[in-house]
Amino acid sequence: MNRYIYFCLFIGWCFTFASPARAEEEVPRTIIALYNGGNIQESYIHTVAEMPLNHLGLVVEYHDLHEPLPDIAGRKDVRGVLTWFLAPLPMEPKTYFNWAIDALTAGKKFVILGAPGLFGDKHRYTDPVLQAKFLALLGIKITDQWIDRPFDVEYLYKSPQLFLTQKPYEWLRPPYAVAHSFDETNSVHLKAANKNKSTQDSDLIVTGPHGGYAADGYIFRTDTANGEEVAQWLVNPFEFFRLAFDTDDLPKPDTTTVAGRRMYYSSIDGDGWNSVTQIEEYRGKGVLCSQVIMDKAIKPFPDMPVLMAVIAADIDPDWAAVKDSRAIAQEFLALPQVEAGTHTYSHPFDWQFFEKGDWRQEIPFLPLYKTRTWTPAPADMEKAPKSRARLSQGFMVPRAYAREPFNIHKEIEGSVSEISALLPPGKKVEVLAWPGSCTPWEDVVRMVREAHLRNINGGDSRFDAEYPSYASEEPIGRRVGKERQIYNPTSNEDIYTNQWSENFNAFEYLKATLKNSETPIRLKPISIYYHIYSGEKEASLKALIDNISYARSQEIAPVTVGHYSDIADGFYTVAIDKIGPDKWQIDNRGALQTIRFDHATLKSVDFEHSSGVVGQRYLQGSLYVYLDADVNRPIIALADNELFDQLPPASVPYLISSRWLVSGLHTHKNGIDFAAEGFGSGEMKWRVPAAGTFHVMMDKQTQDIESSDGILSFKIPPHGQHPVRVSIRRS
Repeated sequence: MNRYIYFCLFIGWCFTFASPARAEEEVPRTIIALYNGGNIQESYIHTVAEMPLNHLGLVVEYHDLHEPLPDIAGRKDVRGVLTWFLAPLPMEPKTYFNWAIDALTAGKKFVILGAPGLFGDKHRYTDPVLQAKFLALLGIKITDQWIDRPFDVEYLYKSPQLFLTQKPYEWLRPPYAVAHSFDETNSVHLKAANKNKSTQDSDLIVTGPHGGYAADGYIFRTDTANGEEVAQWLVNPFEFFRLAFDTDDLPKPDTTTVAGRRMYYSSIDGDGWNSVTQIEEYRGKGVLCSQVIMDKAIKPFPDMPVLMAVIAADIDPDWAAVKDSRAIAQEFLALPQVEAGTHTYSHPFDWQFFEKGDWRQEIPFLPLYKTRTWTPAPADMEKAPKSRARLSQGFMVPRAYAREPFNIHKEIEGSVSEISALLPPGKKVEVLAWPGSCTPWEDVVRMVREAHLRNINGGDSRFDAEYPSYASEEPIGRRVGKERQIYNPTSNEDIYTNQWSENFNAFEYLKATLKNSETPIRLKPISIYYHIYSGEKEASLKALIDNISYARSQEIAPVTVGHYSDIADGFYTVAIDKIGPDKWQIDNRGALQTIRFDHATLKSVDFEHSSGVVGQRYLQGSLYVYLDADVNRPIIALADNELFDQLPPASVPYLISSRWLVSGLHTHKNGIDFAAEGFGSGEMKWRVPAAGTFHVMMDKQTQDIESSDGILSFKIPPHGQHPVRVSIRRS
C-alpha cells in the first residue's frame, strides 16, 4: 500500500473521530428589544408585543440604549431586533445606524414598530443618509413628508388575514409619515392611497425577508377601563411577527399543553387568612375565611391540585395569628392535593420602597398600621425621614404587617421556616408567590432561587368584554437583571372586584378569559388564582367554585404551581438544533415537555427516526409533540402525513392525550412500559399500530381492553399522587 493510500486512510480516520456525526444548526430564538431606559415592565414591547412573540417560540432580551449596544452579529441564538421608539434616544445617530446596518448585514431580522429611531425636530429624523442606508436593507424608504389629516385616504387591505377586524382604520385615521416599499420580495399588507393624488401613496405595514415595518398609530389603539389604559391590537400580532421574524422554521416550546391536554393549575395567596366569613351559613360562629376555603373549595376537589401560599405573619402568634390560625394551616397544608408555598412573612405591598435597604424609611408610616408595630429607638428616630415617602399604586402602607423592621431574609427564609413547622413529613415549601406590586428586584429573585424555591405571580392577564384584546394578555414572565420572574397566566379576584370593593361575584368572568385564550389559538394554560378572602362572601365563594367546576369539566392535565414554574423557566432556556430536514434535537429544556409545530396538519412524528417522543396530537392546525422527561436530549423527526383528517398511524404505540404525566417510555416487541403520575384518575388514550386485545397492567391490577380502531383508552384509579408503573401488552 503506497503512502498516498495511507494518507487517505489517515484523513478518513481523523474525520471519523474528530468530526460530529451530524451537522447541528441552532435555530435562533432570541429577539433583541431596544428600549430607552425606564421600567421594562411598563414598556409596550413587554406589555403588548412580548406575549405573541413568546407564543411564536421567541425569547425577548431587553437592552437599554443608555448602555453600549450589544455585539449580536456573531450570536447564533439571535434571530432579530425589535424597536418601538416613543421618544428621542440617548445615542449618536451614526453609532445607532451603523450598528443596525451591521445587524442586518449579518442576517438578523429587523422589525420597526412606529418610528425608525432617533427623532430630530418635528417629524424629521437625524442623519438621513445613514437612516436611508439602514432602511434600504429592509427595502423601505421613509420620507420626511408627514400626513397629519388623512381624511381623503383610501386604505387598501392587501392581506385581510393580518387584521383582527375588517377595515379597522376607517374611523381612526392616524397620521403617518409617507413610506414606500421598493423591494419586490417584500409584502405590503396595508397601503394608504390618496384619492385626489394631492399626496403620495404610502405603505404602512410591510414585511419581508429582512424584517418588517408598521407605522405608528397603525399597530394598536388605546382606551381606558377603570381609569387604566387598555391596549387593543389592530393588526394580528401572531401573523405579523410570524412573517416579520419568519418563524415557520422554529419548533415552538409550549407552556400551555402537557401530555396532549391543556395544562391546569391553581394558586391561593394567603390574604384574608384570619378574616371572619360573612356567609350566612356561618353567621355568628366566628369562622375564619381560611376554614371556609378549605372546606368548600379544596376538600371537595381532591383531583384538583392547588398551591396554598401562606403569609407567615398570619400564623405567627407574635405577629397576627388568632385562635385557630395555626390549626387551620396545619390541616390545610396536610391535604394531599395542596402544595405548600409562602406569600412572604409581612406581605410587602410596594417592593420598590424596600429596595434601598434602609428600613428606617418605614418609621413615618408606623402610626398608620392597624396591627402592632415595632417601637423605634431614639437613635433610629433621629435618622428616620421626617416625612412619608410616596408609595406606588395607591398603597397606604409599605406592607401588611410591621411587627419588626423589614428584613428580606425574614421574608424568604424566615417565612419558609415558620410555615415548614406545620408541614407533615415529606412535604416542604415549594414556591414563593409574590405579594403586593409583584415587582421584586434582582437580588430578591436570586435569593428565592438560591433558597430552592420556584416563584410565581405578576402579569394579571385578562381577555374578556372589559379587556377585549390579546394586548391584555401578558407574557410568560419578565427578566429581572440576570434572574427571571414567572407570571401567573390569569388575574385574581382582586382585579375583577376593583380591589375587593364591589361586584364580589365578578370573578366568574374568569371563564371568558379562559375561553378566549383557548380559541382560536391556545395561548395560556387554565389557571385559577385567588385569595383566601374569597371565602368572605357568598357571591365570591360561588364564583370561585363555579370556576373550579368549569375547569374540572374541561380536558385538562393538572399540575402543581411549582411544576408550571419549572416549565415556564424551561421555555427561556431550551435550545433547538436542526440536525436534518424536518429533524431537531431539543436540549436544556428543564421541565418543558411540549414542542408545538404550527401549520402542521400535513406533518406527523416519524417515530422510527425520533427518540424521546411519547406522543403527538393535533389542535387548531398545530401539531403538539410530547417529550419524555427521562430523555435529556430528545430528537423530533417529522414526516409527511396525508391523513390529515385522522390520527396518523405509527409502527409503535404513542400517546394521544393523558390527564396524568407520562415518562420513562420503553417500547418492546409486544408493547410498552412507562411511568404515570398525576391527580385524580389517570385517563389516557393511546394510538396503537393495530386493533386487538391488550393487557394493561397497573401495579398489581390488570385490565383486558379491546381496541377495534387502533385507539386504546383506559383509566388508572387514583393513587394519591404516587407514580404508577404501567405495562401494555398485546394479547
